Amino acid sequence: KYFDVDDLVFEVDHGSIPKPSLQYMYTPHVLSPSPVTETVAKYDRKFSVPRCADYSVACNTGFDLIWNVGDEEPNFPNSIDTCSDSTGPTAHKFEAVRYISVRSTKDTIMTVGDWISIIARVYSPNDKSLRPMSEDNQFILHFYYTSDFEPRWKYIASRFRKPGDSWFEVKHMLPKGSLHAVRVIYGYGRFLVGPCVKSWEYYDVDDLMFTVVEPFSTVLPSLAPTSSVAEEDLVAVYDTEFTAPRCFDVGASCNTWFKNGGVGRDANGGYENNAPNTIDGCEDYSIGKRGHDESIQSMKVASVDGAFLSVGEKARIEAYVFKAKDTSSRSNPNEKEYAHFWYAPDAKSKDWSHLRSTSFDPGSGGLMRLNLNFTLQPGDSTQAVRLTYGYAESRYMGPCDRMDKYFDVDDLVFEVNHGAIPVPSFQYIATLDSPLPNHSKSIAATYDS
Repeated sequence: KYFDVDDLVFEVDHGSIPKPSLQYMYTPHVLSPSPVTETVAKYDRKFSVPRCADYSVACNTGFDLIWNVGDEEPNFPNSIDTCSDSTGPTAHKFEAVRYISVRSTKDTIMTVGDWISIIARVYSPNDKSLRPMSEDNQFILHFYYTSDFEPRWKYIASRFRKPGDSWFEVKHMLPKGSLHAVRVIYGYGRFLVGPCVKSWEYYDVDDLMFTVVEPFSTVLPSLAPTSSVAEEDLVAVYDTEFTAPRCFDVGASCNTWFKNGGVGRDANGGYENNAPNTIDGCEDYSIGKRGHDESIQSMKVASVDGAFLSVGEKARIEAYVFKAKDTSSRSNPNEKEYAHFWYAPDAKSKDWSHLRSTSFDPGSGGLMRLNLNFTLQPGDSTQAVRLTYGYAESRYMGPCDRMDKYFDVDDLVFEVNHGAIPVPSFQYIATLDSPLPNHSKSIAATYDS
């Protein structure tokens, strides 16, 4: 009846790792699995491990890829450096890593500098006579981490537990690099630290590889992925003049790299950095929850031919949106979601032209990529694109008509090259190739000297 408990959190230097006391060894850190929707990894033959190749909020191995241990484990040993499990004749009956998951603690796309949760499910026999715990022998779980920026295993933490089936979690900040991997080692024996403990008689080691957004280019070592951010591929930064992400120079592309992912202002329960990220103050209108309802996560403008963005040339808009998971509880359930693309050849004028609209069904959650090709028009060297994305009532709308409770709008400002603009032929002037956009405006001509 009279009991008090207090914690103290502190920082330490990483040097030699002392052996913890038995009191700590007998205190398992047990969690339940997270309900966050995760991308399930697929076995990658190049790296010989389960891998999530695309950007995601979370990545897991599922329960099929690493369920067992030793010869009973699919694609054994599931490690990028061929570190092997114990392979005794009864290995599959004993210590095993059954599941590994990594997920953003913010439920946004995993990005360098963000914190992630690493979750592991492990198993060992309940029969204590098979594994008598003592000062010298324990059930031990080790977590290790690496990335292509510094391709060597780094120790994160250890956990100690009693027999049975349990979940464990540790937190880790994502280091530099775009290709990352986590390793979980679980076994029975003395407390030994190393990325490939082979002195234990019973143990399992498994890796999970995944892709992380890298906001800025880095020096990529030998384990680098197939592509990187080139010099002419620019990363947008928030511009206080336009109040939106902006690339200040001309490049082959301009990308927000998920830095303004989310919807709504913090003060109104939203979670978008620098919301609303629009050049004309157009606001989001959403009561949506993070990782559950509609939001725009990233936008990119790129030249189709890989050259610098230039007037008269083809460009492509690439956008990642987060689809709603479940709309059954809304007042108008099971309607479609709508995305509308807009373009301002002169960002200063804030005069938007409609490019195209598309619709799709919600209900699956997770990211969807939207692509649209268009031609860069003469106007000003500073131009902008806009995406409006929402549910149901967003079907018919202008560049800033907030018709729904679930609505997000984001802009991207970029620079283009202005070359000589050819004078069109009379034949072209007399031929209307396509109908005017639904939201075009009639503009009065002025005399051009």
